[in-house]
Amino acid sequence: MLYGLSMSHSKRVRKKVCKLASITIRNLSFTYDGVAIPALKTINFSAAPGQIILISGNNGSGKSTLLACLAGIIPELTSGKLEGQIFFGGDDPDTKFREDATTLGVVLQDSDVYLLEEVYEELAFPLQNSGTNGPDLDKRIQEVASSLGLSRLLQRKIRSLSGGERQKVAIGAALICDAPILLLDEPVEQLDPLSAYNLFHTLRELAKNGKIILMCMHNPITAAPWADRILCFRNGELFEENLKFPEVTPAQFNHSKAWTFPTLLNQENSTLTEKVEHAVLEVRNLTYRYDKQSGIENITLKVKPQEILALTGPNGSGKSTLVKHFVGLLRPQAGKVFVDGVDTEKVPTWELAKQVGILFQNPDDQIFNATVLEEIAWSLVARGVPKREALTEARKLAADFELKSMLDKHPHDLNRSLRQLVALISVLITKPKMLILDEPTKMMDFELLKKVMTCLKNYRDQGGTILIVTHDMMLAKNYSDRVAFLDSGRLAGIGVYI
Repeated sequence: MLYGLSMSHSKRVRKKVCKLASITIRNLSFTYDGVAIPALKTINFSAAPGQIILISGNNGSGKSTLLACLAGIIPELTSGKLEGQIFFGGDDPDTKFREDATTLGVVLQDSDVYLLEEVYEELAFPLQNSGTNGPDLDKRIQEVASSLGLSRLLQRKIRSLSGGERQKVAIGAALICDAPILLLDEPVEQLDPLSAYNLFHTLRELAKNGKIILMCMHNPITAAPWADRILCFRNGELFEENLKFPEVTPAQFNHSKAWTFPTLLNQENSTLTEKVEHAVLEVRNLTYRYDKQSGIENITLKVKPQEILALTGPNGSGKSTLVKHFVGLLRPQAGKVFVDGVDTEKVPTWELAKQVGILFQNPDDQIFNATVLEEIAWSLVARGVPKREALTEARKLAADFELKSMLDKHPHDLNRSLRQLVALISVLITKPKMLILDEPTKMMDFELLKKVMTCLKNYRDQGGTILIVTHDMMLAKNYSDRVAFLDSGRLAGIGVYI
């Protein structure tokens, strides 16, 4: 989590800066070292107080690069050729950011980087750096936690939180010092629909109070109704758009019933899943608790052969905890899990991995080779396939996803969406009987998402079974056969999306 820069300013200075805050960008261009094509090409725009500006565009179009320039990450931490000017506070060069030290609140795509162990400590840290302590500190933490749905999590270890809950903590750390300018890169990518609505509502109120909010999102549909302006990147160039989506309005998310099982699905009766003669995956009365607040309880579920089952539910409802049992990363405290009729407690994890391939929420948890080619091929090599043969197969599969030009790059030199794709391909290459995919299309633009889902449907048509954990209800509706809904650690229902 990257906090607002220049956190040493006093509250008096922050309020003064907030009143004067504005952004002006003139002829901004940037080319990364070792890359011939500029990531940003002569960008010009300005932002006034009280605006929410939505910046959209495909993966790699320049959105995150622009935010990195505004945050000072470029050129301070990322090298390259930077041209043009950025002003904070007006058109006078004397009000440039470096000299005036305007406070920023920044949220990067990666919410899995944090400094301290507990949620409360993580939120307190930037406040303490700014000189806030005692009752004022606690009051501010409680305010921000309440607005983001974090109140019950303040004493939790961050490592025990779900991906969506960690993203809320990252957002809270950016909001906590009342920065006049907020730079948010994919802020709702891991949030469930109701949490996303609540965040947009909070940001709208902050904008009314004079803040400038820049949001980068590859999918602008949910955020468009809240935005004052929409900018779109295409190949490093920025265009002003008059995009509004009348079919999506804030009012549609303005009630909790929008995120409960009966409004989403045509629910199956309780005996329907029992009629499945053979289940690729069966869960019987599964319980696993981390503590009294988190975990799963008494879940019973069957996944049919050649089915695409979407598993969804609010942040922290237990989705990732459930799927970790399917590959032996967690073992039941009570109940049973069967893969292809075999009790997982009687099978070592490495043996389960031959039958069930898993993609984690964070691709960096399973990427460790020096090149993209080696990363894709590694799963085959680990299973005893000769390296030459594995590399040949990896090249073929990479070509299907148009990654041929990136095979010699280090995976961590790629953006987050491409790392996600590399991790997914490294699972697909083994052709397991079942795929468990935890947010597989996170950070992907529509074109890449469509390509990935077409590949997964082909895998299913060839005999595979897929369980997808997702908050993307349009993906669940368009690509899954059934949807299972978890809430507070329990299976609230399963049925067909209507």
